[in-house]
Amino acid sequence: MSTIVDLQIYNDKVVCGQHKNEVCSECHQSFVEINDLTRHLKSTKGQVPPPGAVLPLRSEQIGRMREDGNTHFRSQRHQEAIAAYTNAINIAFDRPLWEPTGLAREELAVLLCNRSAAYIARKEWVNAYVDAQGVIELKRPWSKGHFRLGRALFGMGRIEEGIEALKLGLFYDPESAEIQKALKEAEAALGTEEVDE
Repeated sequence: MSTIVDLQIYNDKVVCGQHKNEVCSECHQSFVEINDLTRHLKSTKGQVPPPGAVLPLRSEQIGRMREDGNTHFRSQRHQEAIAAYTNAINIAFDRPLWEPTGLAREELAVLLCNRSAAYIARKEWVNAYVDAQGVIELKRPWSKGHFRLGRALFGMGRIEEGIEALKLGLFYDPESAEIQKALKEAEAALGTEEVDE
C-alpha cells in the first residue's frame, strides 16, 4: 500500500508539507537524499555530467589538501595536518551522487587513515580509534587500518584488543614490517603487564 505524502518547497528544500521538516519523524519521511541530489544538480548549472563522470577540480582539491596534511604531518605539525585531512574528508564526503562511490571510498579510507596517524601522534586515542574504524569499514583488507586501530587501542590501554587488531592486519599483509614490529612490542608489553600482576 502506498502512502501519499504532501511535499512543499521551503527554504529551497523539499520538506513535508504539514510539518515543514526535511526529516519528519511524524510523517516517517526523509527528503535528505533528494535535497542533496538537487543541490548537486544545481551546482552543474544545467551541464549534467554523464553517469560515472568525475569532477577533476574536486579531485585536485582533495589531493592538494591531502598533500598539505602530509607535509604538516612530516613537519610534526599534527594539528594542522588534522585540519587539512578534515577539510579533504569533508570535500570527499560531499562528492556528487553521480560520481563513482568507489572513488570516494578510496579517498576517504586514505584520508581517515592519515588523520588517525595524526591523532595518534597527538595521543588523541579515541579520535584515532574512530578514524581507524572508519578505514576498516571502507577498506577492510587494507592492513594500515588495522595497524592504526591497534595503535589507538594500545594508547587507550586495551592491549589485548590492539594485539588482535594487529594480527588481523598481518592476516591481510603478512609482510608488513611495521605491524610485525608493533605486534612484538605489544606482546612484550602484555607479558610485562601479566608479570606485574
